[in-house]
Amino acid sequence: MQSTEDKESHEEKPLLPDILSDKSLTNSPCDSETMYPTGNVLNEYKQSETSIEEKCKPSNITRLQMLTLVAMSFVNLASMVYFSLLAPFFPGEANKKGASQTAVGLIFGTYALVVFLTAPIFGSLITKIGSKFMFGSGIMMSGVTAILFGFLDKCPNGSIYILMCFATRTVEAVGTSMFLTASFAIIGNMFPGNAAKMFGILETFTGIGYMVGPPIGGALYQRGGFGLPFFVMGGIVLVLGGLALFILPQQDEEKPYTGSMLALLKIPDITIVVSITVVAGAMSLGFIDPTLAGHLKQFNLTPVVVGLIFLIGPATYALSAPLFGWIVDEKGHAKTMMFCGCVAIAVSFLLMGPLPLIEGLSAKLWLVIISMVVLGIGVGATVVPPFQDALEAAKAHGLPDDMETYGLVSGLFNSCYFLGSFLGPTIGGYLQEAYGFRWASTIIAGVFLLDALIILLFCVVRHVITECSADKKCKTMLVINLRQCKPSVKAVKIQGQDTHRYMY
Repeated sequence: MQSTEDKESHEEKPLLPDILSDKSLTNSPCDSETMYPTGNVLNEYKQSETSIEEKCKPSNITRLQMLTLVAMSFVNLASMVYFSLLAPFFPGEANKKGASQTAVGLIFGTYALVVFLTAPIFGSLITKIGSKFMFGSGIMMSGVTAILFGFLDKCPNGSIYILMCFATRTVEAVGTSMFLTASFAIIGNMFPGNAAKMFGILETFTGIGYMVGPPIGGALYQRGGFGLPFFVMGGIVLVLGGLALFILPQQDEEKPYTGSMLALLKIPDITIVVSITVVAGAMSLGFIDPTLAGHLKQFNLTPVVVGLIFLIGPATYALSAPLFGWIVDEKGHAKTMMFCGCVAIAVSFLLMGPLPLIEGLSAKLWLVIISMVVLGIGVGATVVPPFQDALEAAKAHGLPDDMETYGLVSGLFNSCYFLGSFLGPTIGGYLQEAYGFRWASTIIAGVFLLDALIILLFCVVRHVITECSADKKCKTMLVINLRQCKPSVKAVKIQGQDTHRYMY
């Protein structure tokens, strides 16, 4: 008959081999973090624990945070109004000055192309330049060049006028790239754990600016001629930017650049999922700009009604953006929303055409209206979640939770967004001219279905790899004494996964 001491000694033996010995396991592993071995698993756990604690902090917004958010929102609104106010009158004015339709299209496209090229650069340099200084400099450049653009009707006709349009638009785009990159990084830095919500609010004002820009531009042009829209909006941008700069607290100390955009691009979540999805989401709204008006001619609508139909997509996007931001911050599921957004956009374009493969299915005005509503919701789901998802992926792969990382992610996000804004009208115009609207919209729908498939395959493959990796770690690394402890509440989840995958 065994003695009590022998029984206790027998019971004290761990059920798993003591591969990684840790003296503290003999105490109270339930109350310590040493139930996880040192190494990658412990690092992942600590990063995940920090992220969870951040998200569980009270969401009370200070007065300074609220003022910053309001200032940033109205700056975004004013800049987007200026970006879109040219559409009603500039093409006709440029034609009078000797610019061809191709040149006019390139003047419009230059803005998005320059932001695409420069945003990653400014994102990389944000801590060296200083986010507040970058924001103020960008606002100053954008506002001043907007006012200067109003004087271009005084230029001589022909090549000089076209060259000055390109030069002014390019400098303005550089300024926009600076202040957008800085503003997104500042919002992420000031609202840890709530970045997606705040980003959704910013995108609401962006959508509103995109909607009201053309009618404001047309009304000001009709009231005061070519220069008035640019003088008014340029002045408003400068005033709002100055107020925002006055409100903003100092975000970071200037320091030598140590980050790397290449390191960000090596992260599969960002390269394969986030970047492609943001480009596609921005491309969807750009596609309808040069194509939808021609498709609507068959319904004999008035220009006012056509304009209202154009507003449906941006309006729905503006309304849905805060909702998607709230879901990402509170519930997660960023990639699920991106997948659903891509599917929704694909369905919207198949309805808008409609799909030519189905015999007897013809274009209907009510189908176009429904498709525009679905399109706006889909754009919200593909543009808002990626920003927070990229931040989480960057931090999970070892990038520090500081302004430098926020700047890198912000620069990459803006670059991808404006690449989509450039590709949308360019590809849309070509496809419509080559194949007609029905086939053009069907091809674009195929692009979004392909994007949805990429997201799905990525998530499935990563899940399989994670399962195999977790099983291997369980068998070779973890030492758990099941008699002594059960998983603590604090360690219930590691990167959103149950701890039983890491212990027996």
